[in-house]
This record gives sequence, C-alpha cells and structure tokens, in this order.
Amino acid sequence: MAIFRKLRTYAALPWSEKLALFEALLLLSYARILVTFVPLSKWRRDITGPKNGLEKDSSLSEQNLPVIRMVRRCVQRVSKNAPIAFICLPQALSARWMLARRGVGTTLFIGTKLPTSDSASDGTPREFHAWLKSGGYMVTGDCREADYAVLTAG
Repeated sequence: MAIFRKLRTYAALPWSEKLALFEALLLLSYARILVTFVPLSKWRRDITGPKNGLEKDSSLSEQNLPVIRMVRRCVQRVSKNAPIAFICLPQALSARWMLARRGVGTTLFIGTKLPTSDSASDGTPREFHAWLKSGGYMVTGDCREADYAVLTAG
C-alpha cells in the first residue's frame, strides 16, 4: 500500500530532514491562512523582501546548495502529500522563511502569464504565479520565466 511506502520513506530520512518536513508543514499552513484570510497590506513585506539583513542572493554559494535542495524537497513533499492544496505563493513564502532561518538569501517573484495570440482576444482571466529563487536556482514554482511578466520581485 502507498501509505506504508511513504511511512518507510519517512522513517529512513535523517532527523534533520524529518524536522524540516514538520517545519514546512507548519509554515505552509501558516502561509495558506495568511494568504487566504489576511489583507495583503499586513504581510506585503514578506513578498517585497526580507528585513532580516539577508541581501538578495545574486550568486549561488556551493555550500548553500544542499540546504536549498533540502528545503525545496521538503516543501514539495508536504505540498504533494497534504490533504489540502498549497498553491505557489504559500510554497514560495514557506521556502523563503525556511531559507532565511538558515541564512540563505532569496528572491521571491510574482508575475502574470504573458498573453498569447489565442488568449489575448478570448477574454480569459490573467494567470498569476509566484516562484522563489536563490541565486540562479529555482527553489519553488518551477516555470519558464520568459512566459511571465514580473509584477514584483524582492
């Protein structure tokens, strides 16, 4: 059964990753509540940039790559296996908070999909998306960035 396979996989993880999975679950839940119920004006600073002294990461440090990959893995695992949906913005916020706690700088992007010749005339609503990068590494929200007009990055 799938549940036993998942439990075996979880049991085989190192304690640091088990704790990171729990951290991801808590932060994803918090971010989902924040995005859903709290006005944007109250948490806009979480998007526009950290005020914790971490500079936006323009280059990727090799020593940070294992940490970034672990955070990415944990956010993806929780998002995939949780009974509720965690869309791109809560994922990006959660990963950002997890990486900031570990001293890794990130840039959070929010964009809208560029209209194609088909969608420009049919009146379909704009598609928004959030993604998080550290250096050139995509942490959450895998997308082809050229397909999006960036509305904010911080």
